[in-house]
Amino acid sequence: MKREEKMGKSEKQMDKEHERNQRIIDTAFRLFVEKKIEAVSMDEVAKEAGVGRATLFRCYNNKTELAIAVCASKWKAYLDKLDEVRPISSIHDIPAIDRFTFTLDSYIGMYQNHKDLLQYNDNFNNYVTHQTVQEEELANFHASLNSVNTRLHMMYAKAKEDKTFRTDIPEEQFMRVTVHTMMAVCTHYAGGFIWGATDNKDYTGDLLILKEMILNYARNDANL
Repeated sequence: MKREEKMGKSEKQMDKEHERNQRIIDTAFRLFVEKKIEAVSMDEVAKEAGVGRATLFRCYNNKTELAIAVCASKWKAYLDKLDEVRPISSIHDIPAIDRFTFTLDSYIGMYQNHKDLLQYNDNFNNYVTHQTVQEEELANFHASLNSVNTRLHMMYAKAKEDKTFRTDIPEEQFMRVTVHTMMAVCTHYAGGFIWGATDNKDYTGDLLILKEMILNYARNDANL
């Protein structure tokens, strides 16, 4: 929105637009989770959100832009709440292994309480890889994940100092085989993509075993 347009609007109008935009995001998120992004039309989103088709397209030029906005908004909301529990500034107050454990626990918490976000994120990643999406279009989405990347880097740097988990392999590789693996498994469990899975069964126990396996790997040769 242009600056002069913002200045010309009352606070009440701005609040109304914010409420409308949040309703669009929430509605699109629900539909995208229920039916997958590919199967949902912009017309369906507009109807379910109670806005006109023209209004929706004024806010988002196409479905890909809307899908990116939904992902950025939902991740930011989740991570903001996580930051309230463990702010970035606290990373220097605890051993790196405790921060690492908290990170693994946060993904198990997502499986328990935010399966929809994990399911959407999986569908979103698949969707954007099959669309012609320019890097600049994903800028807001990447910005929403900035606190995660910052935390992981600071955690690894802290481990180099306190040697509470291993840093003998490159940072990116370590994150792939530990943190990213944990998230990937939690995502598959949230989507029900598990061998011998039973509907509505809680598989937290499996994830806790995986967490301990990752922690044992991370602690191995920690003093190298």
